Amino acid sequence: MKKILITGSSGFIGTNLLISLQSKNYDIAIIDRSDNPKFKNIKKYIGDICDYTFIEKTILDFQPNKVFHLAGYKNRSSNIEEVSLSLNVNLLGTLNLYQALTKISTIESIIALGTTDEYGIHNSSFTESSIEYPISPYGFGKLCGTQLAQFFNRSFNLPVIILRPTIAYGPYQANDMFIPSLINTLIVNKDFKMTEGNQLRDFIYISDLVEAMLLISENQNCNGEIFNIGYGESLMLKDVASTIASELNKEHLLKLGSIPYRQNEVMKYATCIDKFCKKTGWIPKVSFKKGIELTVKYYKDNVQ
Repeated sequence: MKKILITGSSGFIGTNLLISLQSKNYDIAIIDRSDNPKFKNIKKYIGDICDYTFIEKTILDFQPNKVFHLAGYKNRSSNIEEVSLSLNVNLLGTLNLYQALTKISTIESIIALGTTDEYGIHNSSFTESSIEYPISPYGFGKLCGTQLAQFFNRSFNLPVIILRPTIAYGPYQANDMFIPSLINTLIVNKDFKMTEGNQLRDFIYISDLVEAMLLISENQNCNGEIFNIGYGESLMLKDVASTIASELNKEHLLKLGSIPYRQNEVMKYATCIDKFCKKTGWIPKVSFKKGIELTVKYYKDNVQ
């Protein structure tokens, strides 16, 4: 039985990954700052990834074969105070994990989640060979984590693979992201204020992302590599909002252009996923229309 360790398991992606893994024959453990009572038959290490003593003790105790490193500081504010907060978790916390993992011989693969925010502002499609130009503390911190992963792969042969997902959406996502915030606002019959919505974004349904993560974790020939993961098509946010409002019959509550764009707003996210598709044969299965139907149903059924 393979032993799988997940950091940041209580988050949106971690929750969906755990749901997927529970139907499979794995010995699962999590590292998180708080307990998630939803999951019972897993081993739980409750503590801070920034505490090296705790991380080392956890790794030596569990001796994982596979690690999914999802823990991270994800505030997307551009405030200067966010720089140190992002680096503390996304760089130093990640350093603690990788350093501890070098002390065991059982490790087969480490899947680390970066973000397309690492690319920042580009006039062309994001490819893995693009020069990164992050403009937010979140994107910068994640890029530092990516560089650290590649350094540990080169210097210590740590089997790390970096995935850069686009914007994931689906069940269990918190309201700090656009799609759940929009859905939950409209469900309670409140106006949803947003920009004019001309930003282009690539959205991937969560089951497709989880499938990609599990698939690449079985590949022993991609260590040290970076892969973009997304749907491969970009949509304007105003069209995304209109689709969701129409699904809920709440078009009259959508207030396009009622707030300004953020400073340094990235208007174009166009992501090339060819490298991952060619390497693994993976393709996203859930269309945006179907994904929105599933997501809206989840929130209508579960959110009061």
